[in-house]
Amino acid sequence: MTIDTDMHSHVSRSSALQMVLAAQQRGLRVLGLSEHIFQMQETRLALQHLEPEGPLLTFHTYIEDVLTATSNSKVEVRLGLEVDFIPGKNDLIHSFIQGYNWDFLIGSVHEINGIQIEANHNWSREEGEAFWLQYFELLRNVVTSGHFSVVSHPIRLRINNPYLPPTFDEELERLAAEATRCYTALEINGFDMLHYHSLVRRLAKACFLYHTPISVGSDAHNPRGIAQAHQQTENMLHELGIKKIRLWNQMQEEEYFI
Repeated sequence: MTIDTDMHSHVSRSSALQMVLAAQQRGLRVLGLSEHIFQMQETRLALQHLEPEGPLLTFHTYIEDVLTATSNSKVEVRLGLEVDFIPGKNDLIHSFIQGYNWDFLIGSVHEINGIQIEANHNWSREEGEAFWLQYFELLRNVVTSGHFSVVSHPIRLRINNPYLPPTFDEELERLAAEATRCYTALEINGFDMLHYHSLVRRLAKACFLYHTPISVGSDAHNPRGIAQAHQQTENMLHELGIKKIRLWNQMQEEEYFI
C-alpha cells in the first residue's frame, strides 16, 4: 500500500497517543489528528446542539496531548481540527480557533438549517432530493469560505438519505470545479468508502475530471479505524488515474505520488 498518510482522525474516545501508536503499527508515515471543534469545552455554549462523541477536551489539553504523542512516535503527527460550517455562526466558530498553530483545518457540514444530517429522518423522495441540493450548496460555501484545507466526507448525507437528485454527478462536478479554483482539497473518506463505495467513486471521478486535490482520511474514532479502507481507496484511485495525495504542514500544502 502506497497511501501512507491519514489526515482525518479523532482522539476523544481513546487518546492521541493510542491513535499514533495504531498509525505506527499500520506503517503510516503521517497521521493527521483532527478532533471535532464541538468536543472542546470552550465551544460548548455556541455548539451545544451538537452532541459530544466522548469526554470533552480543552484546546490546551488537546494540543498538549498531540504534542506529547508526537514526541513518542516515529510517525509524523499533524495537528488539525474538524470545524463545523454553520451559516450565521461561522465568525463565532472561527474566533475560537484563532491563535493556535494548526497544521490543517477540515471543513465539515453536519447540519442543514438546524437538521442533523446523520440523524434518522423519514424523507419523501422530493424532500430527500431537495436536501441533497442544499447540502451541495453548503459544501460549495465551505470551499469558497477560504478557511479550510480540505472539505470532509462530501457524500456523507447518504447515511440517512438515499434519494439522490438526478443532477447528482453534475453537483459533484460543480463542487470539484470550485474546489480546484479555490485550491482546496476534497476528502476521500474511509468510513464512506466502506459504506458507500459507489458514491465515493463518483466523487473521485469528478475530482479527476477537474484536477481537484485529493486528501485521504479514515475518519477513525478509535485506534482500530486508523487507515480503514486505505487499500480500497488506493485501488480505486489507481483505476481512475489519480496519482497524488495532499496533506499539510503548518497550513502549507504537500503532495506525494501513489
